[in-house]
Amino acid sequence: MVFAVTKTIRLMALWKPSMKPKEICIIGAGNGGAAIAADMTLAGHHCRLFEFPEYRRNIDPIVESGCIEVTGIARTGTARLRLATTDLAEAVTGADVVMVTTQALAHERVARELAAQLQDGQAVILWPGSGGTLVMRKVWNELGMDRQVLLAEAVTFPYCCRVLNGPGTVNIHRIDGPRMLIAALPAIDTPAVIEALRGTYADRVQPARSILEPALYNVNIIVHPVGALLNMGRIEFSNGEFYMYKEGITPSVKKVIAAMDQERSDLFRALGYQPYSYARIFDDCFNMPFEEFAATSSKGPFNMRDRYVTEDIPMGASLTVSLARKVGVATPTYEAIIHLASVVNGVDYYARGRTLENLNLDAWSPSQLEDYLQSRALASPQSRAG
Repeated sequence: MVFAVTKTIRLMALWKPSMKPKEICIIGAGNGGAAIAADMTLAGHHCRLFEFPEYRRNIDPIVESGCIEVTGIARTGTARLRLATTDLAEAVTGADVVMVTTQALAHERVARELAAQLQDGQAVILWPGSGGTLVMRKVWNELGMDRQVLLAEAVTFPYCCRVLNGPGTVNIHRIDGPRMLIAALPAIDTPAVIEALRGTYADRVQPARSILEPALYNVNIIVHPVGALLNMGRIEFSNGEFYMYKEGITPSVKKVIAAMDQERSDLFRALGYQPYSYARIFDDCFNMPFEEFAATSSKGPFNMRDRYVTEDIPMGASLTVSLARKVGVATPTYEAIIHLASVVNGVDYYARGRTLENLNLDAWSPSQLEDYLQSRALASPQSRAG
């Protein structure tokens, strides 16, 4: 217990509020969005929380009270937000930083609706991204969006958290970091992005070489699909009484995770990157080994339509495979998991997924792609194809 308390104190000591409050827009009022809005409000910043109108049940109680009640190991108490709304223009106008906390499946929609609202000098951060920055640049290029904004993605949320007692409440049970990968698109903007996060999460992150690192090193895109699909019988039989991290990650399941980790390392080597191990990324994200994380994990998933499958496979695993095919790296385990999920749910997750083909980046050579990631994010993919 002394160790746990010491760790929490050490983590909290790294959170240094800015001398000047930031205007922060948070898009998405789920677990992560509520946690960011509440904790950053308690840190002294001015937070505007937005939710799409059709999901207003997530935000109506907050609109009515103006508050989120926070429990757990971070700042606790009543966080009175600057604004809670289903009006995107109202939320974005005047914000210094726009933090996107929706599912990756919503990134294209967010990009389209943000395009008309963004202003020069703003920073847009995806928590997490899973390659969502590539989607946003594609959409903005198609729409001719010419505002000068920073765009970046991080490997995961700043917290592990749950809305335990309905909208207007959030419990933060783990503070993530302090070495979460983050990168801008283009990567030349990454220092400016970290500066834009000064006073909020700048001490939680470390710069990645490009957005490919936070996109593909999101630990969920391996462990979630494997843990769900290889335990599908138990999940469907248990009627909600299933703890994937506690009971589902057995020695045999870990072998599949390790095989995917090796395939991802092979891909990064082929791309000219220094690969990181799954264990290292996990510890960098959560400041603890996998076994300690599993001991305090929540229930779930509850069925094969959970985002563990429907988000992490088309958004993360499919992007990994498409990059691997581009550079001639075999990924049989990734492909098997994608195929298995597609059979179970009757959906071709690769065809619908976040792939180079669907991003209009497949005509580029690996060196052209790397150039785009590093310094030419505003170039039109079509203009450089060939």
